[in-house]
Amino acid sequence: MLLIFGTRARLKAVATGEFFCSGCGADRSYVLQQIRRWFTFFFVPLFPIGKVLGEQVKCSTCGSTFRPEVLNTPTSAAFSETLKGATRVAAVAMLVAGDRENPVPRAAAIAAARKSGSENYDESWLARDISAVDPSNLDEYLAPLAKGLNAQGKEVFIEQIARIGLADGQLSATETQLLEKLGAALGISAVYLRGIVVSITADPQAPSAGDGPPDEHRLN
Repeated sequence: MLLIFGTRARLKAVATGEFFCSGCGADRSYVLQQIRRWFTFFFVPLFPIGKVLGEQVKCSTCGSTFRPEVLNTPTSAAFSETLKGATRVAAVAMLVAGDRENPVPRAAAIAAARKSGSENYDESWLARDISAVDPSNLDEYLAPLAKGLNAQGKEVFIEQIARIGLADGQLSATETQLLEKLGAALGISAVYLRGIVVSITADPQAPSAGDGPPDEHRLN
């Protein structure tokens, strides 16, 4: 009697969830698959042998597979919340660096928060943020933006915060230092940063560089 046995790699689903699929360009469901070699008898897998060979993430929509590290990238929904929080913290930092009681910069701060997706943000929310937010934690919010925003998205973010400082006139030394810190964290050169400030100063009423929702400014 001829006995046919051997080994073959098999995929086993070990977890499911939601992730940002670069293939689809949107949040999608995924299956985390574990790759392991199995002993086969007459081509039928009977039991696993050896160690786990690796893992892969498979998009349930387009079928693309990725390394498990892709799960470290936040979903669009999570990233949008991060962007909202970063905008509010940066806006408060700019107000603290300038004149936090001036209604003109405060109005610009509210506009920036609304543009980032906090549609119901108003003066009462701003007052609470000013009393509760610690601007020294700004770096924690900027790191995800540096990875998750494309060039246009970074420019929009910087422009909105710059408009707060410029709302009541030229930037003070403290406001300039803050803007330079934001630019450096996002990888924006000092020359490009000055260009953004000059363009706002020349035409304060000009529309921003981008008016789409935050997800449109993610990396491809």
